[in-house]
Amino acid sequence: MSSTPLPAAEDVLRRLQMLEMIVENTSNMVVVTDAARRIIWVNAAYSRITGWTLDECVGRRPAELLHGPKTSAEALARLAALVRQTQSVRDFELLNYKRSGEPYWVSLNIQPILDATGRLSSYVSIQTDITERKKRELLTADLQERLEQAQRLARLGRIEHDVDTGRSRWTSEIYRILGRERDDEAHGAQAFMDQAHPLDRPMLQAALNEALRMGAEIDVEFRVVTTSGALRWVRCRGVPHQGPGGFELPHTFSVQEVTLYKNLIEQRHRRNEDLNQQVQMRTRQLEEAYGSLEEFSYALSHDLRTPLRHIAGFAELLKEEVSAGGAQGSLPYCDKIIRAAVQMRHLIDGMLSFARLGRKGMTLQEVDVAALVDEVVATLAIDAGLKKLRWRIQPGLPKVQGDGVLLREVWANLLDNAVKYASHRDTIEVEVGWRAVPEGTEFHVRDNGVGFEPGQAERLFGMFQRLHADPRFEGAGIGLALVRRIVEHHGGRIWADARPDQGATFYVFLPAQVEQTASEEGAPREEGEPHCDG
Repeated sequence: MSSTPLPAAEDVLRRLQMLEMIVENTSNMVVVTDAARRIIWVNAAYSRITGWTLDECVGRRPAELLHGPKTSAEALARLAALVRQTQSVRDFELLNYKRSGEPYWVSLNIQPILDATGRLSSYVSIQTDITERKKRELLTADLQERLEQAQRLARLGRIEHDVDTGRSRWTSEIYRILGRERDDEAHGAQAFMDQAHPLDRPMLQAALNEALRMGAEIDVEFRVVTTSGALRWVRCRGVPHQGPGGFELPHTFSVQEVTLYKNLIEQRHRRNEDLNQQVQMRTRQLEEAYGSLEEFSYALSHDLRTPLRHIAGFAELLKEEVSAGGAQGSLPYCDKIIRAAVQMRHLIDGMLSFARLGRKGMTLQEVDVAALVDEVVATLAIDAGLKKLRWRIQPGLPKVQGDGVLLREVWANLLDNAVKYASHRDTIEVEVGWRAVPEGTEFHVRDNGVGFEPGQAERLFGMFQRLHADPRFEGAGIGLALVRRIVEHHGGRIWADARPDQGATFYVFLPAQVEQTASEEGAPREEGEPHCDG
């Protein structure tokens, strides 16, 4: 039995009916417009989703029905340009509005239809409702923004690598740390590591290599250089992932700025260093105080006993002389008692001066050394009486920083010693000179006195230390000890050089800048301190 072919018209009609049935039953919206883009026909899905029936749509343009307050004018302009060029439009996303005013998102595919002559006759638009997908995308974007905001507040950024696209990105916090403007370029972990400070790169590379070798978590702190050249501390953390050839850099790095934390640690470290220095300074002061106590104990047990013994002995002799009626013979004993009492007064005054210096602060100022020397020289010239004094003072004695009262004690003791230990000469010769040295000035006082053995030089500066027992040279052995302490309080040092009977030279170095300790600042000055003979 042979089949009879259907007439061409019936075949076309049947095909159209099938096509209409397919279009009516599809979930996508289908809109057909004429060449002027006025609606000719819409399917049931369009009416169901938008709320507009076929009769309400015919003769009207889609823009009259679907566009609303948040529909992008820029997107509409791009769409109109494509349609005017009779080009096919693929996957064009647009925000539309239903008849109820509810917004919805569609993905448009528009195909221009040409007649047999090639002229535009109509458009067929297939629209897919993508509202749920856009909601998910918007929700994801909102969550991403919230996450980045939270990370910005926590100074925490991320470096992410998308395996599917092969692109990497920095969050906004990474740009802030580096001081860079945000851009759309792909930036990965290596680009960030390249901003590490050159001195930190070897450590950073070693930490990465070790973590990748073991597959352990990367947790490393280093400095980065910003676009302005500033340094910021960051902490990078991430877990390597297993690649085909072993462990590779993490797909996600967390980056946190820890500059403030590092600065606080550094400040604490500096405070600890300051405290350690203060403890060391206090320890030195205690050691000095302990040494002074030992010296005082020695003085009380030895040096003070001698004048007391003299006073007691001569007083006993005086008593016997007076009892025997020999008043005239008692005068020498009285003189000796007076000399012993004066000696004891010098000892006590010197000890007080030495002790007070350990708890007295310095008043730093510019001190005119030339004026100090001239003042002391004038005083000594009067005290020397008929002795012939020859002074050789180098011109231009410089000004120094220090305590004027204390430095006067230095010059008074040094020049007085020079005159005293040369007093047996027919002519007393004293030379004062100076020279500039690195970080300060070196002064010297040279005399033509009795001198001393070079090996005994250090003993001169000890408390109650005297190298000469000659009664012509009075003194308690305190002056040079006081001078050394004053010079050392100024950050300087003192030393001496001599030969027996060939005179002595004392050298004093004073720094250009005196560092005043916290214990000295604002401390009250003791008044009425006596001048001590050496």
